[in-house]
Amino acid sequence: MIRRALILSVAILAVAAPVLAQSEPYRVFDTRPVITEGPYLVATSETTVTIVWLTDTPSHAEVRYGPGSDLSMVAQPQLDGLVPVGTRHVVHLNKLLPGTSYSYEVVATRVVKLNAYWPDKGLDVRSGPHQFTTFDRRSPSVSFSVVTDTHEDTSRINRLNQAIDWDSTDFLVHTGDAFHWIDTEEHLFRAWLRPTTAGLAHTKPLIYARGNHELRGPFARRLFDYVPVPEGRFYYARDAGPVHLIVLDTGEDKPDDTNVYAELNQTVPYRADELAWFREHVKTTARVSEAPFRVIVMHQPGWGWLVDGPDAWVETANEADVATVQASPMAMSPGMRFMSVRSFPADQQGSLQRTCRRATRLSNPPVGQIGTSSRYGSLCSPPERMPPRSFQKIWGSYQISQPSG
Repeated sequence: MIRRALILSVAILAVAAPVLAQSEPYRVFDTRPVITEGPYLVATSETTVTIVWLTDTPSHAEVRYGPGSDLSMVAQPQLDGLVPVGTRHVVHLNKLLPGTSYSYEVVATRVVKLNAYWPDKGLDVRSGPHQFTTFDRRSPSVSFSVVTDTHEDTSRINRLNQAIDWDSTDFLVHTGDAFHWIDTEEHLFRAWLRPTTAGLAHTKPLIYARGNHELRGPFARRLFDYVPVPEGRFYYARDAGPVHLIVLDTGEDKPDDTNVYAELNQTVPYRADELAWFREHVKTTARVSEAPFRVIVMHQPGWGWLVDGPDAWVETANEADVATVQASPMAMSPGMRFMSVRSFPADQQGSLQRTCRRATRLSNPPVGQIGTSSRYGSLCSPPERMPPRSFQKIWGSYQISQPSG
């Protein structure tokens, strides 16, 4: 009897010992991470915003935010029940109010060692407070700047940042080909995101349409991690003032079986899924018909390489009565590589001049005019005179207002 009691006591102790040990504190070391990139904002909507930043050492992250100057709300990411630990930090803020100014502060806490039990931690680093404003379809106007085909020309990006009137700009649109190809994370930031987000200054969001050159290079498959969208893909829609913005991914400019891809491209099923979404979005989204203006943002004016051609895309865009397409001009006028498509000339009342609303098939658009047409045929924007070829720029700033009356 005594022996059985002794065995039972030892068993109880064996079970209880780990429970007692769990109350011991984890170690905190006097070391902090350094924020090396960001924070920057991507894919803002009326109710969401995505915040991205990098640190030099593994950390876990959170964002403190609130309307006005309030920072009492906290958002911390989780992945399958675990708090992510790494050097890239992505936090999605949800259930925001349209047309509302928020303050936010990013926080990263050093994780020294991820032990199975009692991970060793460090101290935190913060950036902020910064501010952003959510989009609002009720706003009578919206103002944004458009950049395209920067192709790693950081000096040009810096000059554009100086030229843009950021005080009157709600967001920046980049219509792709920021690179020749993407090698590494460091290359991604050095050639594009670092100089671009310097202009955004933690407060203005980036709307990005992937170019065909962003499908190339060893780091191309990681690009989405750095310009993430809550929808989880490179095509989506946003409402900003009177504009319903449809962002499309035009994929590659050559067939998947082209030898240079070595059978590592599968854009055909990807574009088929995108077309299905585009059709369904146009058919079922009330805002498509209700918005004063519908604008498509994409890279290749000819809708990219497509097995069956662009007719289904053009038909869907025409069904939506798209006012204009914002795309790369490279296919429209040789030698004007760095000229953006100026899609939004305004009349005296500030409303969009919709002088060209249906699909066209122009094999060679007139030199000196801007229109999103190509050898495949696509939607065209209001014609507008180009500056002399010596005046090369890759941006345009546009104010769009609802028609008066």
